[in-house]
Amino acid sequence: MLDSNDRRAERPLSPALEAMLRASDGILDLLPIATFICDARGTILQYNRHAVDIWCREPEPGERHDDFTAGVRFFDIDGRPLARSGLAEVLATGEPARAVEVIVERADGSRVTVALNIDPLRDAKGEIVGAVNCFLDITERKRVEAALESSRLLAREQEQRLAATYEHAAIGISEIAPDGSFLRVNEAICHITGYSRDELLSIWLFRHSHPEDIEPDRLAFQKQVAGDLEFYAVEKRFVRKDGRVIWLSVSSSPVRDAEGRLLYLVRVVQDITERKGAEQRNRLLIDELNHRVKNTLATVQSLASQTARGVPTPAEFRERFEGRLIALSKAHDQLTRHHWESADLRELLSASLAPYAGAERAVLRGEDVVLRPRAVLTLAMAFHELATNAAKYGALSAPGGRVEIRWQLTTQEGDERPWLQFDWLERGGPAVSEPQQRGFGSKLIEGSIAAELHGHAALQFRPEGLRCELFVPLETAALETDDRPGTEADWSI
Repeated sequence: MLDSNDRRAERPLSPALEAMLRASDGILDLLPIATFICDARGTILQYNRHAVDIWCREPEPGERHDDFTAGVRFFDIDGRPLARSGLAEVLATGEPARAVEVIVERADGSRVTVALNIDPLRDAKGEIVGAVNCFLDITERKRVEAALESSRLLAREQEQRLAATYEHAAIGISEIAPDGSFLRVNEAICHITGYSRDELLSIWLFRHSHPEDIEPDRLAFQKQVAGDLEFYAVEKRFVRKDGRVIWLSVSSSPVRDAEGRLLYLVRVVQDITERKGAEQRNRLLIDELNHRVKNTLATVQSLASQTARGVPTPAEFRERFEGRLIALSKAHDQLTRHHWESADLRELLSASLAPYAGAERAVLRGEDVVLRPRAVLTLAMAFHELATNAAKYGALSAPGGRVEIRWQLTTQEGDERPWLQFDWLERGGPAVSEPQQRGFGSKLIEGSIAAELHGHAALQFRPEGLRCELFVPLETAALETDDRPGTEADWSI
């Protein structure tokens, strides 16, 4: 990482920017996305390895961003050239850039699409002294979106080609009279709908279409019968005989006699339920990725801000901030292994305590619980604060000290819902007394449990050891629990 001291001879930095650079030294490489910091002139002061990966080279000491990108061209997402970079715009106007997608053409002609988040840095007087630029390579995501759209268009083209033919046995085909009654159906359409041939031949065309999807298909069919529409295709939901709702792709073509009179209509039907599910999963994946990046940036920014308020020196800030980033990273690792759907509570607690507790010094006691993603991140940060406090000042700071964590289902007075109760108990450490004022760790535990999980926390500073009770509604914390008798177990770290 480049040190801002290399540029002091060129132009002195503001005290606020100098302090920020000292505090962030070595931290940028912990961030999961490309990041760099510059001064008000655009001089690149610090950057991380993710930025170098996207730039494909490193800036020279004292090099301004405009000079560094002299051979680079910028375009908006539709391919229109941009007069200047997003950084220059932010430094000139003071307005932050949020989730701006930009196409960057590098000097070698290669292109990459990035999502930019740029925030101006201001001193105590409100004057701009620099900017923080976070950018994410979304080239692959854009490629997937384009491939998805191309796949959809190709599927539609193939459906049109197969209209009015019975040659493809895997596709349902029916012949429909102008009044909407079935004249003929093949075996594939019986398999798709779940109805027998005789059942289909005795009903009206739209009898089992999903109520919300009937009208577009019916109106197009009437226009086709009237001769106002030659061909149409529609995607609609259909209620099978077994009650299951499926998605169908329907292509309808008229068959006419030599004089142009309508004889019947041929409808080619394909079950596209899996394709619709895949499209929805892809959309959810893209939305989740965007949401996750924004949430990660917001969480890191909040942790940095809150940590900085309670520490006297940059060294202590770095120590505490790195610990919290690592705890957040471990929680993300567990969620990633489970496709961001859930994580095991016991694994989460083991990961939080492992750096601080040796054999038999930490005991986990409770039933198996599968946590929701939001609960994973919140509880990971809460137990990280408890573990680091125990290692510095509590039970884990003494050779004979130990920590016990219990959890169980319980109820709250006036609330019939099940709640998940956690008890953090410390024994064998130094004598504990009530602190004169609460630190950021206590506020983080109490505040995050209430804000993120709609629960509450209570810290008891008993002489024999700290006790922390957490109460969280089961519905906001867990996907499932194993509440069968005999599943409770003790686990030592």
